[in-house]
Amino acid sequence: MYNLRMKTRKKIIDRPITNVERLAGELKSIRRERKLSQQSLSERAAVSRRTITNAEGAENVGVKELCKLVNSLGYELVMRPKDTVVFEELASTFKDDE
Repeated sequence: MYNLRMKTRKKIIDRPITNVERLAGELKSIRRERKLSQQSLSERAAVSRRTITNAEGAENVGVKELCKLVNSLGYELVMRPKDTVVFEELASTFKDDE
């Protein structure tokens, strides 16, 4: 399970990303929202353009490269136990109790 959390503003991904295809789609979507080409993002992240292509195509990418890519988009990669609730999820977790 992956969580992308923004360090800055804009889009908040409210549920964990639990598969590689969804992670790839989110990366591509975020890059496009910021109007970045794969080449400009690769320069910003100090990774090859092929790494961007692989990440957006749900192909193998090294952890170090994935962290650089995610960080350069203003996000951080977070690992946590599956059943852990974080502050941002409290409202939806207890919504049914009201």
